[in-house]
Amino acid sequence: MTKELAATIVVLCMVALAVPMFIRTFIWNRFLKHLKAGHDEEALKILNSGYYKVMFGDYNRKWNLMRYYISRDNTEVVKDLTGKLLYDSLSPQQAYQVFSNAYFYFLSQRDQEMTAKILERLEPVLDEESREQFHMLYRVMIEKKSDDIERVHELLEQKEKEKQSYSKSSQLGMLQYLLGMQYGYLNDKKEAEKWLKKAKTNVKGSPLEKEIKKILH
Repeated sequence: MTKELAATIVVLCMVALAVPMFIRTFIWNRFLKHLKAGHDEEALKILNSGYYKVMFGDYNRKWNLMRYYISRDNTEVVKDLTGKLLYDSLSPQQAYQVFSNAYFYFLSQRDQEMTAKILERLEPVLDEESREQFHMLYRVMIEKKSDDIERVHELLEQKEKEKQSYSKSSQLGMLQYLLGMQYGYLNDKKEAEKWLKKAKTNVKGSPLEKEIKKILH
């Protein structure tokens, strides 16, 4: 093989790799442009198009559709998309990405049927610590049990000792919220209010803050 032929092959390979990347970037930027401009119908046409599926794959299309409809709080469509994904063959990373997001969405909706199905699907891809936390959230927020007060106090103590980080405040707030809810189930209004007020401060600006305000008022 001559040097000229080898160089030509290298150039052709680089072009073959660059063209799909360029096309994907172009499609994605068009989608974001429509989304930011509030042109939801045009943005959805791109996500639902055949060329999007070819360039990004079926999982990516469904995942971005789910994110879109979660952001629009369209529960019916999110439920339909989640139901289809439950039976898809996904990598552990993909399964965690899509189902953890769906789990928290339906948890906020207090949808027992969907959260139970999603939790079962998540089981194989969760590590021990995450599995404990996901089940604890289900017991507190769906089953309305107060079995985890002692454990949440332990987790809260551990979290308070950690170095300050971007997510520390929200994580503290979630644990405090779980304590407040459990004390509320036990009709211990004083403790419930104490922990919910702390949680409200730590989750300020999030959807959880709105929920806590409704409970406190």
